[in-house]
Amino acid sequence: MNSLISDIKNVIGGNCCLVGMGNYLKSDDAVGLYIIESVKKAAGDTGMLLNVEDVIEAYVFKIAEMDCDTVVVIDAVKAQAETGSILFGTLDEEFEELSGTLSTHKLALKMSGKIFTEHKKETYLLGVVVNNIDFGAELTPAVKETADTLIEIIIDALNRDKRSL
Repeated sequence: MNSLISDIKNVIGGNCCLVGMGNYLKSDDAVGLYIIESVKKAAGDTGMLLNVEDVIEAYVFKIAEMDCDTVVVIDAVKAQAETGSILFGTLDEEFEELSGTLSTHKLALKMSGKIFTEHKKETYLLGVVVNNIDFGAELTPAVKETADTLIEIIIDALNRDKRSL
């Protein structure tokens, strides 16, 4: 787990755009939105923190043209893993390996990842394994606990980047 946290911090601590995906009306599917909005509140909106809800395709060219080297998409994923587990990997090389378990927005992510790669951006998926994507307004306890941990990790990585200036 420490290696995973270190990998996440190293990627996010660079010149990175964070993109939250999900649907507020579908319980755990909103985990990416919850994370990105919480980071915005705590760290301030730098313009590199985007909430795209479930329509990343509407933002893909804006993101592709942003002055960043890396894009990290934060999203709910379905996987044969414990609810609340974290998956992290590149969308280009590791996408097919992750896609057997992947995001509730798989096709939009795959297309977006290709466009980001064409624009010379390294693209990652930071996924939280979810179980409940039925209609509902709250995250389940296991997913919320993981999301809160990821918020702390992301804020620490962003602050570390500021401290090194």
